[in-house]
Amino acid sequence: MRHLLGDKAIGMIKKAIGMINYIRFPSRGAAWGGPFNGQTARQALFQDIIIHSRPRAIVETGTYLGTTTDFLADTGLPVYSIEADPRNYGFARARLWLRRNVTLLQGDSRETLYKLINGPLLALTSNSLFFYLDAHWNDDLPLAEELELVFGRCPAAVVMIDDFQVPFDPGYGYDDYGGEKALVPRYIAPAVLVHRLQAFYPSTSSADESGARRGCVVLAKHSALTLELSALPLLCSHEGSEGARV
Repeated sequence: MRHLLGDKAIGMIKKAIGMINYIRFPSRGAAWGGPFNGQTARQALFQDIIIHSRPRAIVETGTYLGTTTDFLADTGLPVYSIEADPRNYGFARARLWLRRNVTLLQGDSRETLYKLINGPLLALTSNSLFFYLDAHWNDDLPLAEELELVFGRCPAAVVMIDDFQVPFDPGYGYDDYGGEKALVPRYIAPAVLVHRLQAFYPSTSSADESGARRGCVVLAKHSALTLELSALPLLCSHEGSEGARV
């Protein structure tokens, strides 16, 4: 079929299938039990970060079925979300059709993020922006390049990375694809060093979290933002995490 139709046509068919799947099975949109993996403490943390960092826009990599995207849109801020898989993109597009503040983009997170930062977000790169990085799902790990793109161009960014190890709380899950491809402090240490980032982790114990209990890390470099983040009760720094400046 690929030989007969070509990649572009097949991609369009997959997007259409995704949209039809939403119409037929909208309940699939409740992925992972709710936004941010169904984790209510993480949801509250996100809301606190938005209130105190006052971003001009939100960028998400890894839309999947749009569950968290829908939650991000409740802020009323412009939301840009990137999804590589055309079927998931189609599902999310149908789901978020009436969300006028959401722009869905289909493609590789690195390439699309580059175009976004150098295009629609170009005038905002010196302003506070919130990035939720969740495009990692196989051993083609885009995170290091995503971080370079974000902090290389957006010094006032606040970044939250999903599925990241919380070094002092083993009850939180994280992604590990083997070798050097594990979402642990060592993986982000080069970016932390080069861009002089400060790392924060959830202060909520995994035992008190709901949902899938996936870990996360929050990164920032701008002094005013790190000061705001350090004052949030739902965040803490960790002196034992490699590469973190505390």
